[in-house]
Amino acid sequence: MKKIYVLMLLVFGISCNDTSDVLGENFTRGGLVVWEEVPETFRLNFLDIETVEFSHGVEDPNDNIISYDLDLTYGDITVDQFITITTFPNTLTITGLDILAALNLTPEEVDVSVPLEFVATVNTTNGVFSAAATDFDSSTNTNNGGEGGPELFDNPGFNQAVNFSLNFFLPPPKKLRGTSFEEPFGNDERYTKPGGETESEELTNNPGERAVMYTAVGTGVDDEIGFKTEVFFVDGDLGFTSERIGVSTDAEAVGGQFVDGVQGYQIEDIDGLLRLTFDRVPVDNVANPSSGVQIQYFAEEDDHESGDNLTITAFIERAGGETETLELLNISGTDIDNGLEGRWILVDSGFLTDIVAYTLIMETNIDSGNEDIYFDQMLVYTVTEDSE
Repeated sequence: MKKIYVLMLLVFGISCNDTSDVLGENFTRGGLVVWEEVPETFRLNFLDIETVEFSHGVEDPNDNIISYDLDLTYGDITVDQFITITTFPNTLTITGLDILAALNLTPEEVDVSVPLEFVATVNTTNGVFSAAATDFDSSTNTNNGGEGGPELFDNPGFNQAVNFSLNFFLPPPKKLRGTSFEEPFGNDERYTKPGGETESEELTNNPGERAVMYTAVGTGVDDEIGFKTEVFFVDGDLGFTSERIGVSTDAEAVGGQFVDGVQGYQIEDIDGLLRLTFDRVPVDNVANPSSGVQIQYFAEEDDHESGDNLTITAFIERAGGETETLELLNISGTDIDNGLEGRWILVDSGFLTDIVAYTLIMETNIDSGNEDIYFDQMLVYTVTEDSE
């Protein structure tokens, strides 16, 4: 007998009631599209957005599909029937230009940190199936979502091509200087504050404890730059005696790995203002007329208060002697909770011209041990051949 693949898979433990009367038909009727071969990557190079394409073979294992309609969602924009395929096997091709046209965006308007989410509606000879995730209400014994059960997404053996995401990425630019906090000493222990709980001061390293300051030992491209940490308190701040502040080796809270290397900079519950200042990085503006500065941060998922905030600024020096402070990021607790937590986010100045030096500064004020913020891969960079 021919094996029948099904889109809806049994959801264990969601109700003590017999759900077969509500969802039973979905266990016996197929509505699945699979990859001919699982794509090696679901990432698109944003620098090639006008030429990049995602193109892979898709198949109908049940031989019963009338149409496969793929909807595209980007942030709060949803494009219904972004792609429709009516014959199988076939090739699913998604191009950067098609994405821009469907979203009515220019490349400058695209936020590369926002994923492109694709969810299929599969019309078969047995019915219509939505690959959106199930949303089962045990109190009414009803499914308020689609027919995409957890096993469909968790089990790679199903090789499904009905609910997936593509992510833009920016390849690393040509590095001039920077740090990924790999050279300073790091661990997962607490850092002990030298002064009193609410004494404003520049923090210094303690023997055997994670580094909160670092002095650069070289000037080459691959030599990490230094940094310093200062804390400031006003009346009403509780301050701290010891917290997980400084260079961390524990990547569990950031998805198991840092952006670059095995260490990052962590800020925990300080009950005051913490300022992290990187060394001034000179730039030869003749050899590098276009340059920029960037860093990545990760805000741990939590209910942040309105008083929690994070700002990132770049003090820039221009060839003519002028100086300017660029605000690259300024978010509060409400902003953090609204999609800016639980993932690494790139903060980038973009290319600037005739800059002779950058000084990057981060300031944050958090008052809970569950509101940690991490930083990694700070770069001052210039144009690569692919960026021109």
